[in-house]
This record gives sequence, C-alpha cells and structure tokens, in this order.
Amino acid sequence: MKVRVVLAVVGWCVACGGGQELQLNHNGYEGLVVELTDRLPQEHCNHLIHGLKSVLRELSSQMWTATEGRASLREVTVALPRSWRTDALTCSLLTPLVVSSAPVEGHIRVSEPHPVFGARPWTQQSQGCGRQGDFIQLSGDLLRPASNDSHAHAARLLLAEWAKFRWGVFDERGHTNDPLFPPTYRDPSTHQWAATGCADGAVKGSTCDSAQSGCSFAPDLYTNSHLSTSLLAFPDLPSVRQFCNDKTHNRVAPTKHNSLCGGRSAWQIIQQTPDFAGGRNSASNGSRGLDPMLRFVQQASPRYVFVIEDTATMNLQRRWEFLRKAMRRVVVYDVPDGAHVGVVTFHSVARTVAPLTFIESEDSDMRQRVGSSLPRNPSTTPESHKCILCGLKEALRVLDDTNKKENGATVILITTGSGPTPQREVKQMRNLAEQRHLRIEVVLYPLTERRGAATASHGLEVLVEQSRGSIFTVMDEGVGNDSKVKMMVALMDALLASVQRSAPSSAPGAPVLVHSAAYPGGIASMSAGSFALDDSLGPNARFSVYYYDLNHVGNAIQLTAPSGQLIASVNVQEEDGDVNMIFIILEKAERGLWTYSVENRADSHQGLYVQVTAKRNTSTGLQVRLWTSSGSQPVNSSDPSTPVIIYAEVKAGVAPIMDARVVARLQRLGTNATGSNYHPIFLDLWDNGIGDPDITKGDGLYSRYLPPLPGSPGRYLLSADIDYNSGLASVAKGPPTRHHKSLASHLPFFHQHGYDTWNSEQTCCGYALPYVHTRRAPPFLRHVTWGVLEVVSLSTHHDNVPPSRILDLRVEVNDTVHEIKLRWTAPGDDWDVDRAHHYEAVVAPFWKEARAFQGDRLTGLPQPLPAGTLHTTNLHFTRYEELWFVTVRAVDEANNMGGVGNIAALWVPRPPTTYEITTRTHPALTTSGNYTMPSELGSGRPVGKTEFQLEDVAVILGSIGGFLIVVATVVFYCYCYTKRRKQHHEKDVKKAREGGGSGNLIVKPGTLSMEEGGGSHESLDSIVKDDPGTARDGPPLSPVQSWGPTTLIKEHERRMSVHSEVAEDGPVAYKANGLSPHAPFPDVTVTSSRLASEGEGGGESQVYPPCTHEENTCNCASSRLEYNSYAPTWDEPLTGHLLSRAHTSPAPTPAAHQPNLPQIDRKRRNVTQV
Repeated sequence: MKVRVVLAVVGWCVACGGGQELQLNHNGYEGLVVELTDRLPQEHCNHLIHGLKSVLRELSSQMWTATEGRASLREVTVALPRSWRTDALTCSLLTPLVVSSAPVEGHIRVSEPHPVFGARPWTQQSQGCGRQGDFIQLSGDLLRPASNDSHAHAARLLLAEWAKFRWGVFDERGHTNDPLFPPTYRDPSTHQWAATGCADGAVKGSTCDSAQSGCSFAPDLYTNSHLSTSLLAFPDLPSVRQFCNDKTHNRVAPTKHNSLCGGRSAWQIIQQTPDFAGGRNSASNGSRGLDPMLRFVQQASPRYVFVIEDTATMNLQRRWEFLRKAMRRVVVYDVPDGAHVGVVTFHSVARTVAPLTFIESEDSDMRQRVGSSLPRNPSTTPESHKCILCGLKEALRVLDDTNKKENGATVILITTGSGPTPQREVKQMRNLAEQRHLRIEVVLYPLTERRGAATASHGLEVLVEQSRGSIFTVMDEGVGNDSKVKMMVALMDALLASVQRSAPSSAPGAPVLVHSAAYPGGIASMSAGSFALDDSLGPNARFSVYYYDLNHVGNAIQLTAPSGQLIASVNVQEEDGDVNMIFIILEKAERGLWTYSVENRADSHQGLYVQVTAKRNTSTGLQVRLWTSSGSQPVNSSDPSTPVIIYAEVKAGVAPIMDARVVARLQRLGTNATGSNYHPIFLDLWDNGIGDPDITKGDGLYSRYLPPLPGSPGRYLLSADIDYNSGLASVAKGPPTRHHKSLASHLPFFHQHGYDTWNSEQTCCGYALPYVHTRRAPPFLRHVTWGVLEVVSLSTHHDNVPPSRILDLRVEVNDTVHEIKLRWTAPGDDWDVDRAHHYEAVVAPFWKEARAFQGDRLTGLPQPLPAGTLHTTNLHFTRYEELWFVTVRAVDEANNMGGVGNIAALWVPRPPTTYEITTRTHPALTTSGNYTMPSELGSGRPVGKTEFQLEDVAVILGSIGGFLIVVATVVFYCYCYTKRRKQHHEKDVKKAREGGGSGNLIVKPGTLSMEEGGGSHESLDSIVKDDPGTARDGPPLSPVQSWGPTTLIKEHERRMSVHSEVAEDGPVAYKANGLSPHAPFPDVTVTSSRLASEGEGGGESQVYPPCTHEENTCNCASSRLEYNSYAPTWDEPLTGHLLSRAHTSPAPTPAAHQPNLPQIDRKRRNVTQV
C-alpha cells in the first residue's frame, strides 16, 4: 500500500491555531499535526519525508490492532520548516506548496536528539492520569531506516508514546537507580525478584536486587516471543502489540502507571477517555484502508489584524490616548520582521484604517505609518451600539485583499467587554474563525469594576476557547478625569503577549520581554534593579523607561555592564513622546548580568515602569512558556473537583533547564475599598517530580496548584519571572559522542557488532530524567505574561480543599541494623500550599488492603512540614522475610483527607545471627525522625520496647559464656608460658654456677658460626655476664674464671698454635696443633669495645665486655672504655687482634694468609670470631 499524499494549503492546527481539533471520528483520527522543526537540516528533507510516510503507515496499522479495531490515523498534516526551500533537489515535491500563516505547534515534533532519550520518541506529560499530554518528540534519526524492520520498530515505540499523549497512561516499566520505579521488585506470590512491568506471561531476562546500585533488567530479545503485552512496558520486543487489560494487568508492580492511575489497567483508562467513553468508536470489523492521508503545508510569516473598538466610551479620561500610544509601541518596536499588519476600527460599523502591510525590517517606514494609523479621536457612537461581528468581517476582507492566497491569521480584538455579546454574533464568529483558521486574542480595555456587583460576562469565552486564543484584561484605573500610566503599560503588555503567542517562540526575530518592573512614585529618589542577557537573544537590546509625564524621569539613568563598564551619558538616551518612553539601545550588548538605576520623580499616584526587550537570535536558545490547566475557562475556586494547575516550561532548545527559579505572580486587577492596588500573590513553581502535580523531575516543566484566592470574585493577571537561580540552574546535554552514533545505536532492538545492550538510550519516563552530563546555565532572565484568570465563585468559609496526594513515598531498608527509612515530600493544607495538620498511614499484608487504606494504623508519625519539604522517618520493623505494603496520606485541619498515594512495598531480611522470631499478630514498628513521638499500631501495645524471648536470652548467655572461656584460655596459656620460661632460666643459671661461678668473661665450647645480616652476631651458646659483686663475695673461682685477659691469652698461646690455610676457592680452614678443623673451638663474644689509655698504675690493658642479655645491653665497663666505635685493625681476624692488644711486642700472625671479612661484618656492633 502507498500513503495518499495531498499537497494543499492547510491551516487548521489543534495545538495553537484555529480550526479543526484533533478528534477521533468513526474510528479515524483527524487533525493530527506533525511538525518538522527548524533544527532539521534541509538536505535530509527527502529522507525524512519518506521515513515519516512509512512510520505513520505502520503506526496506523499497529494502532488498529492494539485498540482492537477502534482507532487508526485518517488525516495527518505535516508542517515543513519555514526556512526550507521546497523547490530544491534535496526537498523536491510534486507541486509547489502554498504556505499558511496559521501558527503551528505540532502534536508530534521531529527535532534534534534529546540529551537523555536520544532518537527514541518521548512524551511530555504535564497532567495526570487520563489527561492528554503536551506533545510527542522524536529525532529525525528514527525516521531513517537501518534495516527492513526499522520502521515497524519505530512505529511500536511511537504507538507507546501515543498512548501516553492521547489517552493519559504512563510507563509500565522500571528504570535503573529509580527510587520509586525500580527495574525489579519482589513478587508477592514467590517473594523472588521479578521484572517491573506488565506482561501476559513470564518475562525472561536477568534480574537483580533493585536495592543495589546499578541494578537493571534486560529482557532477552529472542526468548520472549510468547509475550504480546504490554506496549507500555516492552515496546522493543517484536511480539508485543497490545496493552494490558484487567486480566493481564499487574497492579502490584511499582510502575509509574500504577502510582498515578491507582492500579487500574492501561486499557481501562483508555476506554474511559472521551475517544471511547459511552460506546464511542466501538470495535469495527471493516476492512477500510488504514493508510493515512498526508497534507503538507509550510508556515509563512505571521499575519496580524488589530480590530479596535472606537465607541464613545473610549473618549473618557485618557483611554484613547493610551490606546494610540500602545498601538504605536507594539507595531513600531515589537512586531517581528517579515510580518503583515492591518488595523480595523469598529463601532456600529467597521472600517479599515490600515490595510495589510508588510513589515520588512526594524527601520521600515511602514512601521511608523501603521503604528500611527489610528484616528486622533474615537467616534461618538454609544457603546451599546457596537458590532464586534462587523469588525471581524472587516478583518477578513483585509486579509482577502492581498494577492497571496494564504489561510490563517491572528485577530487581536480590543473591546471594552462591558455587557454580554449576543449569542447569535458569537456563533457566527465561531463559524468564521473555524472556516478561516483564525486565532482570536481578546484584550478587554478598559474593564470597569463595579464594586459589590457580580462580574459581568462578555460572552467571548467560547470563541476564544475554540480558536485557542487568550483573554487579557486591562482594568480601568482612572483618577477623576485622568488615568494612571499603569493602564497604558498594562495594555502594552497585553498586546505584546498577543503578538508573542502567534509568532513561533523559537523563530529568530520573535520579540522577547526580558525584564519588567514597576516603581511607584513618591517613595524613593532612585529606583534600581537588574536584568540578564543571554546568547539566545539578538545582539541589540532596548532598555526603556515609561512615564506619565516627562518630568517624572530625572536625568540620572545609569547602566552597568557585566564587565563593569558604566553607561551614564545623557547623549545615549532617546525619547519617543508618542509612546511616553525614554529608551537606550544597547548595541552589541554584553552577555551576562546588568544593573541599572533611574532617578524617580513621579507623583505618589503615578510611577515609572522599566522594561528590557530584545529579539531572538536563534531557534536553539532559551525558550519559556506559561499556561494553566483551565485554559480560558472561568475558575471555580470553591470546587475541589476541578483544581487549576499553573505550568511553566523552561528549556534550551529541546534540553530542559533544571533548578531554575520560576516565580508565578497573581495580581488581582482593580483597586480595593481604599482605592489601593491589591497585594500580589507569589508562588514558586517546582520541578520536583512528586507526582501531584509535577509528573517528572528534571524535564523542564515547573508546576504548582493555584493557591486559595481570598475575597470576592475577580480577575487575576498571571505572569511569571524566570531566571538562572543565582547560578544554580543547569542545562542537560548529551554525551560528547552522541552525534557520532549511528541510527542503530538509538534503536536497541537492532544489534550491531559490538553492541550487546538492551538500551543504548534511556526510556521515558521514570521519577526523574537521569542526566549524566550537564552544564551550568548562563545568566538569563525572562518575564512572561499568560493572561487573566477569571474567578467566578465566592470562596466559602468552610474549607473543602484537601491536601495533595503523596505519590513519592519510598522505603529504604538498612540490612545491617534492620531499620526502615520512609521518605516522602510533604503536601500542603490546600493541595500543595501551606502545611497539612497530620498524617495517617497504614501497613497491610496485601496490596488491596493498602489501596483501600485498611490495615494496621501507624500513629506517632512526624508532624507535617511545609509543603515541598522532604520528610525522613526511621522505623524499626521486627517482621522478617514477609512482604508488607505501606501508604501515607495527609489530613488538614478541616479533616479533609488527601487521596491515597503510591503504595510502597516493605521487606526486611532476616538477621543472620538470630533465630526465627515468634510470629505475632501485628508488625512491630517504631518511628523516629522529623517531629516524631513513640509509635503504636492497631494492636494497642507500645512497640518501641524490645520483647525478649527465650531464644534471645539463650543467645545472650551463650555469647557471654564463650567470651569467658576465651579469657580463661588466654590466662592459662600466659601462666604456663611464664612458668616454663622461669624454669629454663633457673636451669641455665644452675649449670653456669656448677661450671665455676661467675666472672667477667665466660668462654663456652661451641661451634664456629659465620653469620650474615644486620642482627646480633652473638653465639647462641655464650653467656656474658658481669657481676663484680659475685666475683668478690661469691664462692671461690676456678683459675680459668679468675684469669685476666692477658693471662688467658698467654695460656691460650701456650696450649695451641694457630695456623691459617686458605683454599684457593674455598673458605678459611683453621688447624690447632694438628687437630681436625672441625674439632670444637671456644666461642668468644666481644661487643665493639676498644682499649682506653693506661691508668696511673700502669697495669696491663684489659678488655671489658658489655653485659649482654635479653632486655638490657648496658655497658658494664668503667668510664675509661669507649663503645660503639670501630677500629681499622678489626679487619684482621679476632685472634690476631687480641694478640696485638695483649703483648707489647707484636706476635707472629699469618696476616698474609688471613682473608678480609666482608664489609657487612665490619659494621657489626657485636662481632663473633674464633
């Protein structure tokens, strides 16, 4: 089959243009818009279009199968980038395209790779279960085929994301290192690890303990062909083509879908959406063609027509003057280059005051001509005779006067809004807007507030909602016959916001409001502030000061650049009296943080207004967007069933910006009873991924519930200031080698050589986007205006707004001390504002009981902290190897209970050193943490105390006994060792005494020993002992023991003659009087001593050895001996050394035959020689 292609002019776009809405009619989707962004190079045009046709054809067929014949694609509009030339060879089409001016924001956007998901499609979901997402985004690489099955695989991935986008379901798989949605979980039936997901059979693959860092599940690609579900869990498996229904759904698995949808199956949620609810689009057995019809369009430059009411009410005070000034400002300074602008006025009839004019550049004279086209004075026709329908018809005639046949335009309607518009006219305008693909932006100026009266409806809400427009309100703040300059600035902001919404926010040349600040008069002489310029802005910026009277602005206007350069000269200031503006053009302005100060001389009832504006420089820079979940519909603040959520998107191209500072501002319009302005309400928006309301952390979406709005019904202007959070903001970026990867690296189903992983890219989306690479965001600042929230109901005195759900409850088990940590983010008193009153928690053995909030109640939980604060509570759990389920909810002071949040599984492993604990009826649980107190369960007994069982006592006593046995053994061993050593010592002493008492030197028979190394060289058989007292007073000594050194040596020479014989290549051999060289020879131990000079008595020299024993090596010789010295003569053998020292004349020694001892022996302190 071939895809039917129609080249036509199509202007209808559901996301942001007027016209047909994306809807399912007779089992076929119509109105789907696929947008190819400007970030795609034109040379890939033919490949992208061919791949897109194939993927959409496969998507339609697979959608028909997955929905059992209920849905497919029928008509698809493909919007080509404005910068592409469709007549080039790289983007050749059959016929030339007629461009359309309708603004395009596609449901499916083909762009550059995402820094986390790469080429894989992913869905941005800002709202909850069953609610449509924002868009689907994928990379152009996904459309380029890598194999025969590439397009089929890409269609499966896209179908899974389509289910999230259109039907509001969520991921049914686990994610690595995700604290809420881990890759594996404990199966309640087997208590074994199983893959997190939903399937109609056992999923084969390697499992692991999800508590371990880096645990991931990898289903086998080739052994799971028996599976057919679920596309939200395993879309990469070729056999998976269905969604889980009530029979196959796994509600216990910790998936994002179970958490946000309360355990209901994906198919159940899909059937309850508007596409299928009430029997719509029932299953069909028809065999009609499933190939979608493609319509290709290319967006042209935007077209604006200002339709302005000029009835007599505009002539009051300075209303018309301010309107003329605001029109001049927006046309001359804000309308992007290349746009077409026309102006129409109406009262009872309408007329054209400026035809549709092409604005070529900033210096074009057409800007001045169109901007000053309004008449000096309005008509005198009463307001009750105005005809808005006449003005809209005249605007269509202005659009038709051009020769170009283009569809789509933006009509900016400026009317007072007093009194309802006839329904007949509203119906006709709706038909015209749908036929001509118009977007209607309504500016109510000025709206007079009648205090005490009900808010009058202008009846244009339906028209604005259908055309995807907005409503802006400028309140009447006149002072007598005068008007405050605040009205003029508010009207300028409304017109600028209308122009910004119709021009692509990422298109180069689009206007950007960087900074806006109001400084009341009569307070301070100098008004100071700061702003930041980033690289996404053009080289020039405009610093403007708006005033009521020129004298309200002093001469001193100072600007300080990021480099410190001061700009304070009056010569650089320019004045535009037609706009009440003094401005400074910052040419080639530095990037970074600027500061300024302005001399404020305004009156107390007026003020000065400072704004910094610029134009976009590139399509890949900073992009911000602000919106609400209610759209243009009035807000019923007393109905908790329809809460309003405020959203802000902060990105750099496709890369989210994390940790930015986003502050929403709600300013009630009008004045209070004293005539003063109402105090604004500031609200910090969060990107924390707690689930209610923020769905995913780190995706660049910041959200918060609308806080309570005190007072009577009124209108609130919603704006936001977004900045880089003092340097804490960061931008996600992909790995450095991402642009080198081939297509197959983005498609995990197609394995290449060297690629053996399940996912080379992350899948969307778990609790948070797992960024690996980030960079610090440069200084930036944006001021964004969304529009006006119209509150139509009185806030009741009874509080009926509950806290938000706790959807980020997680359980962390410490296996060592068997403690449990419960973590969750604190909700508020009213949704996520303020703080709740208390918490309630249950612990149940079954998931169903926990879901119904039944089971054992846990009391003593911590006191609630302010909304957005992380709670951490420690618990001690004494039920081991049992699976329990825990859930927590918050309750406010009015006893409004928050919804049941996510259900966390609780499993504590058995301690390895204890026996099995006796089973009890209730688990023992103790909490400690933030503002905690002793906990109790439904059993009615305190659980903070430990209950000792018989087994516990036995373990304790056994441990003590074992310790005592070890101590006794050590003591006994020490006693035996000491006694044995003492006995050996006494035996040695006794043997020594039997040998003849003690003396100065003991010579014992031994063996010759030559030692090496640096340790002691004493003979192990020698005992040297110096005990003079014993020598004198002890028993009589033998002659040998009593001889001095000289006598001993003489006796030695007499008995023996020493000869040395050295073998040629062998050791030294000693012979004594013909005895065998191995005969015993006495050992002599000498410790590094040398002879001192002779004393007075001239006695013979003696050798005094030290006292050598184990613990003390003190020298026992007299002070005349010097130790620890080395004599060169010691190089000779010790025998010769002793002889040379014993005789006055040298004795004959065989010095020539004596070997030199090794150097290591020369350094010995204890020398042993024979």
